[in-house]
Amino acid sequence: MGSRAHTGGLAATATAAVVVAVVSALAVAGCAGPGATGTPEPADVPDYRCADEPVPPAVLDGGRSAATLGEHGQAALRGEEVPAIEPADWLVVSESDRWVALIRELDAPQDRGAGDVRTHEILTVQRDVAADAASAWWLSMSGECTLRRDVGEGVATLTLDPDHAPDPASTQVAVLVTEQSCNSGEDAEGRVMLVELTESSDVVDLVVVVAPRGGDQSCPSNPATPFVVELDAPLGDRVVRDAAVVPPRELEPAG
Repeated sequence: MGSRAHTGGLAATATAAVVVAVVSALAVAGCAGPGATGTPEPADVPDYRCADEPVPPAVLDGGRSAATLGEHGQAALRGEEVPAIEPADWLVVSESDRWVALIRELDAPQDRGAGDVRTHEILTVQRDVAADAASAWWLSMSGECTLRRDVGEGVATLTLDPDHAPDPASTQVAVLVTEQSCNSGEDAEGRVMLVELTESSDVVDLVVVVAPRGGDQSCPSNPATPFVVELDAPLGDRVVRDAAVVPPRELEPAG
């Protein structure tokens, strides 16, 4: 089974090279074992990211509570501008004598529109080794984030294109791609890339990124960019998901 990014018809797609990983429904149904669906072995799973902070998968699966933080971690929680937290609600991403990172899952996802759904909260605290002990630790980052696979630069959010609803008889899926990096309020035409497409009998998983524009850019909200993906078989009743986020999330129409 092969797949492509469509370059005409409903919308313009990326002109950059597209790397596509496809798992056919036949292979999923006919093979057994950990590698049958293309899922990497646990040792090969790359780090996730939340607001650009690397998060090893093991942290989320049996990681240790922030209630177990050592001397440095405890000092970090008392740092300058660090918000008060309940350590038992957080997991330790990393802890050293200069850096502490914690993460927790939100009680309910926060939908900010355009496919931007925040699922976690991240907290990082940094130590200034040149400062005196009383002010050595200070808040580096705190806020809601989306847990994502580390697929490189160019984070984008996805929605279905409401002007071109999924057609079960069609081999095309029209989506809207919103670049998350600063881009001076411009769209991402010509820079959208489909880096992974996995088709099975019940789902179509997409991983889409945007190649960085480069240069100095201002940071108003970016408009969505239409993008069309070509499937190897009609969509049927399969669910289309954004597989760059963890876990993969079913796409909803924009708006």
